Amino acid sequence: MTRLLALPALLLLSACAEAQTSSDDLSWISGHWRSDENGQISEEFWTDDNGGLMLGGNRTIAGGQARAFEFLRIQTMPEGRAYCAQPGGGAATCFAVSEQGENWVVFENSDHDFPQRIRYERVGATLTATISDLSGEQSFAFQWGRVE
Repeated sequence: MTRLLALPALLLLSACAEAQTSSDDLSWISGHWRSDENGQISEEFWTDDNGGLMLGGNRTIAGGQARAFEFLRIQTMPEGRAYCAQPGGGAATCFAVSEQGENWVVFENSDHDFPQRIRYERVGATLTATISDLSGEQSFAFQWGRVE
């Protein structure tokens, strides 16, 4: 009798674990993203989240020359998931996940000067990153289309 009850309980626990994993899944960010506006090309690319680590990068090209770049990562740490950015290859600044839903995530670091909040959202083949202060008064958005 115990065996018969154990199997459904195990299946239920497994289903709950899968639901929890999928709710914090960030695989929708993976891929190569690009915008080309007024002769300025902006690209962002992300690996999958295998092993609890997504690696990414961003570069801006204007007039045929690279003008800016950034190393990025989203990693799972004991205290939770964090987004870490290294503009120009400098020291990393990390932001903790504060909110998350299906195809969107918000990272925050109230101790950083600017930005303090980074929000990624994907709608179809468009990825948008919005950086802002905590109040949202200072805000800039970057939008890329998926490169196939």
